[in-house]
Amino acid sequence: MSSQTDQNFFRHFVAVLGGVLASMAAGYLIHLILHRFFHIDLFSLTTTHANDKIKLLTGFGIWLFASSLVGGLACITIAGKNEMSHIIISSMVALALYFFISGGGIIKEGDLSSWLILLAIPFGYFTGEWLGSRNRK
Repeated sequence: MSSQTDQNFFRHFVAVLGGVLASMAAGYLIHLILHRFFHIDLFSLTTTHANDKIKLLTGFGIWLFASSLVGGLACITIAGKNEMSHIIISSMVALALYFFISGGGIIKEGDLSSWLILLAIPFGYFTGEWLGSRNRK
């Protein structure tokens, strides 16, 4: 491999890794804020009241979107150029990590709302990429 190819691979790898790590760090901070100030426990899935389910789904949506937005911004900042492949790969890695860590606990078969909140991850990454590339111009 040439030196230029090695540098490009390293930058692409670091961009994806940085996006995912920034997303995880932001997700952890958002989880702490939601739990401490709004008393929303995102991982308490045994709620029975309708209001609790709405709070839970709203919390998950905000949590996943905001953390993915930060991940998309970090990814496009490290990459240095607008490459959609970084955002797609970062989004897929974040989704895989979410399923691995949570065991898919929020996803319930036949429940459309639980599937819709998962769209917050790719939407957050794409929005972060769009904002990051817009600021570069």
